[in-house]
Amino acid sequence: MTDNDDKTVNRRRLLRRAGTVAAGVAGTTVVGAAIAGPAQADQGQPVLQGVLNSAGNSNTTLSSTSAGPTLRLANTNKSTNPDGVEFSGPALHLTPSGDYLNDQSPVGSLGVDKYGNFQVVSAQYQGEAFVDFVHTTGNSNQIVPIVPQRLVDTRAANTRTRIINASSNLDSSGRLRDGKTIHIDLSDFVFFGDALFGNLTVTTAVASGFVQIFPFNTPRPANFSTINYLPNQVISNSFVAGIGSNATDVTDAISVYAARTTHIIIDVVAFVVGVGSVNPGILPSAAGATARGESPEQRKAKRAAAAKQGTPSWK
Repeated sequence: MTDNDDKTVNRRRLLRRAGTVAAGVAGTTVVGAAIAGPAQADQGQPVLQGVLNSAGNSNTTLSSTSAGPTLRLANTNKSTNPDGVEFSGPALHLTPSGDYLNDQSPVGSLGVDKYGNFQVVSAQYQGEAFVDFVHTTGNSNQIVPIVPQRLVDTRAANTRTRIINASSNLDSSGRLRDGKTIHIDLSDFVFFGDALFGNLTVTTAVASGFVQIFPFNTPRPANFSTINYLPNQVISNSFVAGIGSNATDVTDAISVYAARTTHIIIDVVAFVVGVGSVNPGILPSAAGATARGESPEQRKAKRAAAAKQGTPSWK
């Protein structure tokens, strides 16, 4: 049998299979044999439902003159977990592949790289595609301004309660001692935050020194200072710091180190969140803010920490 004869037979089989499926749909019967295996969807041939269709190197174009959508996908499958959360079946699955979309892809092309990031071709210039990443909660975050909040004031006992390890790190008047690091709990304000914007004030320092603010549960950085100060100087500085967590009981915290004993005052004006959320009670508007992107391992660790610590009452 020649290649041409073989191709003709295959096309006839495909047409017969397509006709059987069509008849089955019209007669509301199930045709098991019609979806037994992959279909070779050559150019000009139908795409069969319920089977793997392979178009080879050919492109499939779907067009419409309707004012409505050219293609509408739906998956009616739904399930509910024991907590009453409803999960829907995906209506579309783009298979991750490669690092970038091909630079010959036309404008409007959409794909998913092997890391799960959505990419879209936004322009073509001199035969080369401009590939942009689509922002999702998996690869981006947002800044959420809040009504300014007093996080800690070591001069006041009521705000020192947010210090996780106050014992032996504060002097008799509440000042952060020489060479000590305290960890400050942020869970009153944010749940799984990424960073915070704030203002740091130092006062009544015993000697010249500096303060460092850095993410909790990370090594203290060298050769860096959030603020520098002189003895008995009152001085402030704005800062941005990452938020850290651990896998046991702390979901949101920062660490503060003082080179020389001093009182510290920290006020917060905004948080950076991705999949996390900000306490709606401190937002300028009534709406809450949620949104991020991190690795599956990080998400798993955060979920474990949240399960152990418990969800905040405000969430």
